[in-house]
Amino acid sequence: MSTNEPMIRHHDLLIEMGSLEMAMEKLNERNAAEQGRLRPRIEQRLARIREALAGMND
Repeated sequence: MSTNEPMIRHHDLLIEMGSLEMAMEKLNERNAAEQGRLRPRIEQRLARIREALAGMND
């Protein structure tokens, strides 16, 4: 395992989290059916990323 690997993983998770947060902000531009389908998936992925980031700080 590379010594940079944890730092790279952390960076990748932060980038993905930013992309998901932007997607959440743009949900209101979609119709209600799409919002209902996409919001839970985005929220679930954000929660997983936050858990992973929290675990990296332990």
